Amino acid sequence: MLPYFTAFGQQISSYTLMAVIGFFSMWLAAWIATRKQKDIDQNHVPHIALAAMAGLFICAHILYGIVNFGILIRAAKDHFSLLHSFGDYAMLFVSVFGGMVFYGGLFGAIVGAVMYIRAVKLPSFPYMDVMAFCIPLFHGFARIGCFLSGCCYGMECRFGVIYHHSLEPAANGVSRFPVQLLESGLEFVLFAVIVMLYVKRKLRTKLLYVYLLSYSVIRFFDEFLRGDRIRGFVGPLSTSQLISVILFVSVMIILIVRSVNGKKNCMQTAVSEGTEVT
Repeated sequence: MLPYFTAFGQQISSYTLMAVIGFFSMWLAAWIATRKQKDIDQNHVPHIALAAMAGLFICAHILYGIVNFGILIRAAKDHFSLLHSFGDYAMLFVSVFGGMVFYGGLFGAIVGAVMYIRAVKLPSFPYMDVMAFCIPLFHGFARIGCFLSGCCYGMECRFGVIYHHSLEPAANGVSRFPVQLLESGLEFVLFAVIVMLYVKRKLRTKLLYVYLLSYSVIRFFDEFLRGDRIRGFVGPLSTSQLISVILFVSVMIILIVRSVNGKKNCMQTAVSEGTEVT
């Protein structure tokens, strides 16, 4: 497609451009949606967004390195024959940690946001609800960037797109299913649904869980349509599919525990009030 384009004499990455558009779009959406929310201080929204992006960037690269750790192991075994200069070591570092994995970025974004929220002593759940619709909006634009760059490409199919300048050579010259656009569309739908829930004040304090459950299902099934091997596998499942399963089960357990604790608190309150009346 179009991994790079030239503007004002400068070569710009299509993925970077779409990520920047995604960042400002989610910030604008958060600002509009929280204008009349009494439990949200809008002055903190851009700071939380920046903290989340910092966590996303760092942890996305870390998880990519973990997924591709085998490259580092193989280089360590044969380092005398493969690595001869500082440049070789630098190239090795880039090959192991140079890419990004979304799940690492997702967890990093949540951690970054929570760290800021706790540092300035804000209530967590109101801001987590806002993150619940900001994340799919940002990711929807980022996946368009993936499509333009030719990374995260789909499986071979008769009806699809043929890359000639993909950043990943294996994608070129073959008709491939545009799985990036499929995921992007589903992310935008998820964004619209969660915004609607937020505006109607439904499932408050649980919207981030709605996103995590929904996305884990989306990601598990669209991984079957992926064609790139660099994302790593654990047995028959890709790394992202395994994380999706763990994430789905973990969130369900959290929701069950919250529900049980909520019922216990209600019962204790009822008993306490009954005792006082007596």
